[in-house]
Amino acid sequence: MSKFHYKVKTKTGKTLKGSQQAASESDLISRLRREGYFIISVSKEEVKKEQKTISSGKKKKRRSIKLSDLTFLARNLATTLSSGVTLLRSLELVSYQSESGKLESILNKCSGNIREGLSLGEAIEKYPNVFSPFWQGIVRVGESSGNLPFVLNRLADYLEMRMEFERKIKSALVYPVILVIAAVAAIFVFLKFIFPKFGELFKSFDIELPALTRFVFSLSKFVQNNWFIMFAVVVGGWFIFKQLQRKPEVKNFIDKVSLKIPLLGNVLFLIYIERFTSIVHIMLESGLTLVYTLDIVADSIGNSVFQKKIRTAAEKVKEGGSLSEQLSKEGIFPLLVSEMSKIGEETGTMPDVFKKVSQHYLKELNSKIERFVAAFEPLMIVVMGVTIGVLVVALFLPLFKISTLGS
Repeated sequence: MSKFHYKVKTKTGKTLKGSQQAASESDLISRLRREGYFIISVSKEEVKKEQKTISSGKKKKRRSIKLSDLTFLARNLATTLSSGVTLLRSLELVSYQSESGKLESILNKCSGNIREGLSLGEAIEKYPNVFSPFWQGIVRVGESSGNLPFVLNRLADYLEMRMEFERKIKSALVYPVILVIAAVAAIFVFLKFIFPKFGELFKSFDIELPALTRFVFSLSKFVQNNWFIMFAVVVGGWFIFKQLQRKPEVKNFIDKVSLKIPLLGNVLFLIYIERFTSIVHIMLESGLTLVYTLDIVADSIGNSVFQKKIRTAAEKVKEGGSLSEQLSKEGIFPLLVSEMSKIGEETGTMPDVFKKVSQHYLKELNSKIERFVAAFEPLMIVVMGVTIGVLVVALFLPLFKISTLGS
């Protein structure tokens, strides 16, 4: 029998510390679970040696945090916790296996905060740039209900779906992006290197250049003399844009305009609707109240227009109103969302209803993106062909005139 020190949470969320004699760590964990406690940590003095071996032989990790890192975190935390591993030990294992050095550092700090008495939800709230309000809400629900592995599994399912969706988008955009890069590179090479050579040739002939050729030569001269300034303006403009985007009034304007852009606006609209229905489904299925769910969705939606509408709906629901009625009044949500939420309210099956709606919009979104890319590819080919064609015509018009000088 050995003496073990433990830290647990009760079903009401209260943290308790103590020590007990047990044959092994797993025996004590089983005993505490039978008593209805959520295990945070169980340790004895010699466990530190094990921690040292885990820390040794680390490979070099990258500094960024990707969606795949957070998905790995959610899935592996759910697996270790459901297997009876303590929270602190689970964090230690996951942080060690993570490919992100930054995430490993954050998880180690979270472990330190938990040892000091904070819950996991309170610990990750210190890092809002890494753990979104959606993450924070899911963890709080899991801790308060004593079913953290279940809600982390739901979170991992959602993140894996998002990863697959992003992978499809990136794969679909590879060819159009290559076309854009090729077109810009070809135009730059024409204007900076090819046209200046022909300019020297044309100067040796006493001919009047066509208006199109003179315009292209002027453009070429401008690019030659100011290409570095143009590059600096583009980079500086992007940096200024990202800084201005942090201001609420600027972001609100951009969010409004983005939804009105032809083709792209429809895709963005579906992205936000799918995100709204998916997060509502997961939060309700995890046991969160509707009002709290809407508050989290508003913080996680990523568009200020939708955020404002969702916050208004949350206030009305808090006052006793109907979600379906409020969604139909806001005017931005599709009729399907409001009508299906009405069915969910009447039958008491809101999580299942929103699951079906989110699946519907995910399929529609995939189809819309495929059509968008299918329309974008030939459009880019036409634009690139016309642009290069104009440059070639501007180059050959003087050559035709030169060829007639000797006749």
